[in-house]
Amino acid sequence: MLTIAIVSQKGGAGKSTLSAHLAAYAASNGVKTTLIDLDPQASLSVWHGLREADDIELLASHPPVVAKQVTQLAKAGVELCIIDTPPHNSTAAANAINAATLTVVPVRPSAFDLSSAQDTFDLIKQNKAKGGAVLMAVPSGSSVEQAAIEFITGSGLKVIGRTGQRIAFQHAINAGKGVTEYARSSVASQEIIELWESIRSIKV
Repeated sequence: MLTIAIVSQKGGAGKSTLSAHLAAYAASNGVKTTLIDLDPQASLSVWHGLREADDIELLASHPPVVAKQVTQLAKAGVELCIIDTPPHNSTAAANAINAATLTVVPVRPSAFDLSSAQDTFDLIKQNKAKGGAVLMAVPSGSSVEQAAIEFITGSGLKVIGRTGQRIAFQHAINAGKGVTEYARSSVASQEIIELWESIRSIKV
C-alpha cells in the first residue's frame, strides 16, 4: 500500500486541498483509497461530506493510532492511504511521517512559507523518511518559483510537483470533487495528474 503523509507545520499551505485532489484522482482511476484526517479543523472531512461519490473511505483519527490504522488498511487491501495532518503539531507530523511510505510537503513560494517549511524538511530528515515538496499556488509570470526550487533543493528535498494559482481548485473542493473530476480539461487538472504520476514514479 502506498501511504502518503501530507505534512506542513504551517497553516494554509494547502494540505487538505492536495489530499482531496490526489485522492479523488486516484479513486476515479479505480485505486482503492482511504483518507485519514488528523487535523482537528477537519477540512478534509467537510469535503468528504460534500462528496456524492462513495469511492473514498475517510477515517477521523488521532496521532497515537495512525500507525495501527495504516497497518489495518494495508491488510484490508487498501491501495492508497493519504494522511492529512494539522499545522503547528510536530507530534502529529512525526507520527504521520513514520507511518507513511512517502511524505509530501506542500509549500507556497513565499519567503515566509519557505522559512516555515524548513522545520518540516528537518523533521523528514530526523525521521530518515522519503519525501518531496510540492509548490502550491505559484503565481504566473513570476520569478519566485525558481528561487523556491533552489531553497527546497538546498534543504535536501526534491520538488516533485507544482500547482498554479487557479480558482478551479477551490471550485472543485466546494463541490466535493477533485479538480480532475470538476474540470477535466483544465490546466489545474493536468497539474494534479502530473503530480500523481511523479509520486507513482518514486521508489518507496
